[in-house]
Amino acid sequence: MTSKQQAGARTWLRRDETGTIVAAVSVAHFLSHVYLLAYPPLFPLIGAEFGLTTTQLGLLVTAIYVPTLLLQIPIGEVVDRIGAKRILVAGLVVTSLGVALSGLAPTYGALLAFALVSGVGQSVFHPADYALLESVTDATNQGSAFGLHTFGGFAGFAAAPILTGTLGIQFGWRVALPAVGALGIAYAVVLLVATKPVYRRQIRTRKEPEVSATSDAEPGVASSLRGLFRTELLVVSGFYLVSMMAIVALQSFTTVFAIESFGFSDSAANTVLTAYLVGTAVGVIAGGPFADRAPFQYVIVGAFGLAAVGIWVTVVAIHGSYLTALAVFGVVGLLIGMALPSRDKLANSFADEGSTGKSFGFFFTGLSLGAVISPAVVGAIIDASSATAAFLVVSGILLVGAAIVVGLALYARGRS
Repeated sequence: MTSKQQAGARTWLRRDETGTIVAAVSVAHFLSHVYLLAYPPLFPLIGAEFGLTTTQLGLLVTAIYVPTLLLQIPIGEVVDRIGAKRILVAGLVVTSLGVALSGLAPTYGALLAFALVSGVGQSVFHPADYALLESVTDATNQGSAFGLHTFGGFAGFAAAPILTGTLGIQFGWRVALPAVGALGIAYAVVLLVATKPVYRRQIRTRKEPEVSATSDAEPGVASSLRGLFRTELLVVSGFYLVSMMAIVALQSFTTVFAIESFGFSDSAANTVLTAYLVGTAVGVIAGGPFADRAPFQYVIVGAFGLAAVGIWVTVVAIHGSYLTALAVFGVVGLLIGMALPSRDKLANSFADEGSTGKSFGFFFTGLSLGAVISPAVVGAIIDASSATAAFLVVSGILLVGAAIVVGLALYARGRS
């Protein structure tokens, strides 16, 4: 964020909009993540009604992520041109409608189509969310805002099985999905009424001196998007990809590792995963203020490096100690969670003024690619070798992420 942007953010801070925007956006992010996991808790019920295979059920989740992968960058461009508030409200309505209408699907094909619709709505959240957050924060509180936003997502993932699963058991999946979808539609109205168009205001403030200084037309869409493919932005997006590969691997395969490598029971292995997830959630909250008080590059490198060492020690030195595994995976989750607000501050430091929407759309496209690639790659390593070998690879991926941040820090120092 430039000094000009920081000055604008501080002006809006005095108008007491920061708390409202951060809270509103974080709740929207919570609902976004609820909808990302709306279907899996209902898979047994949906599969039984339509006679679906596990692969067909899994395609419902894929259908949500594909539009997100394809649309985040162009949505970010739109955000940077017309503002973020209306885009966020529209996206929340669309993803909520996709989930709600799924309960009315007469066939599997219709269900898949509604999942795609929900995915189209999902594509707005990261570009719009970060544009709004960046508009009302500065270097003194941006990490805390990013941390609360990220925590909202984790809370949504945790709440999804409770909301949709409980409703599905009690009333059936055809009631559960419309009921959960209605929450988002109702909140979209709140979001529309209770928040101000702070990013659009920033766009207008930025354009006024530009208009008086030059008669040149605004850069075209193609030219604007080409600007994303600079080396430093590609590297930041690559860092998001690498970091997400490690995070998704830990979320997806910790139970497999604990069972195969340590001989833990299913229940014990799930408790180890829970320790990791709780640690991550706590780390995200703690990492926000930490990112505001310490150099964010150091936070990421230190956290990823220590997490990599923790995983390596778990793989090499721990031989079936349940309490030690709980402690180590809890600490690994804490460290990774602490790095996430600093990760977003790092990304924002490379985003051009007036390009927050498409920059974060670009970065989170890398993240989405990492989420898609990781299960296939790590799963293949487990099948070809072992879970132990796979987790050594995950440790290495974290070190690669730390090395990328060191390179970005050196680049930024040389540029300044």
